[in-house]
Amino acid sequence: MKTGLAGLFAVALMASTGQAPAQSYNITDLGAVAGETVSGGYGLNGSGQAAGVSSNPNGAIATLFSNGKAINLGTLEPMDVSVATAINGTVEVVGYEFFSSDPNNTSHAWLYSNGNLKDIHSASLFPAGTRAAGINGSGVVVGQGLLTSSSFHAFLYANGQMVDIGPPGAYQAGAAAINDAGQVVGNYYASSSAQGAFVYSNGKFTFLGVPPGASSFSAFAINSTGEVVGGSYLSGAPSHAALYNNGMWTDLGAVPGAAGTHATGINTAGQVVGIAVFPITSYHPFKPGKHVGFIVRNGSPVDLNTLIPANSGFTVTDAIAINDSGEILCNATNANGHKRAVLLTPK
Repeated sequence: MKTGLAGLFAVALMASTGQAPAQSYNITDLGAVAGETVSGGYGLNGSGQAAGVSSNPNGAIATLFSNGKAINLGTLEPMDVSVATAINGTVEVVGYEFFSSDPNNTSHAWLYSNGNLKDIHSASLFPAGTRAAGINGSGVVVGQGLLTSSSFHAFLYANGQMVDIGPPGAYQAGAAAINDAGQVVGNYYASSSAQGAFVYSNGKFTFLGVPPGASSFSAFAINSTGEVVGGSYLSGAPSHAALYNNGMWTDLGAVPGAAGTHATGINTAGQVVGIAVFPITSYHPFKPGKHVGFIVRNGSPVDLNTLIPANSGFTVTDAIAINDSGEILCNATNANGHKRAVLLTPK
């Protein structure tokens, strides 16, 4: 959909008024499972509880970060690698586990509820594996189901049943998140030239197209009012964080010097967070480019490291999600050089 300059300006103005005024944050280390030194966050709920991983030499441990504790959620099979990806307000957690008993290490989506871990994988629908990515307040789970190693669809799991939702004609697709209204956001490929993001609601798909001047768009999050954020990929230029709302687009900008900037989270008030990835610094030896977590303020990304205490001992590398209290789940590097899940709380 094409939008005139006046329309784009109006949308940008609405988005900027939805942002909070200048705000600084306290930072809290969410820890790691006992005996581990590395952790990472993937999902956040409205109470500041988070889902993610702790790491050991053999792989990832699905972890619930709650009330100052990092809790090992266990595995469906002993010694498997398991990742927690999302959490809702009643502390239901979803994720996936690679089954070591399977010669192909097939992934199984799971649901953790009331202290129990449940395998929700459907081998009949997705013989090559399933990976849960989101859960809403009603316990509806979404994610990606693999038909083969190279062909996959979005799935929805509710009331004990998993459904392949496609989209129709897609050979590669996956759901990224679901809000409490049941709106599912995800991405798809129907062909190398037919790709993009979608919102699925009440059995119908809305295909979002791309922002003006962009070649593609990837969606990563949706808020309670249906606003979608992600990355807008521009031909021959670094990607920009972008917002989609009711058929109109807002370019949220890029971090100077970054190879790419994309939005990863949005709350009901329209506050947006994301990650900027900088170019690789060396190939021999390989040294990846740094990551910087940001929040969008007045229409532009602001480095979160400028909004936390200078003596915190942490460098924020990735902003993962933001809840309606303005708390931000991030990944950061501590003074020992270890990756840690951290929570930024508005002062």
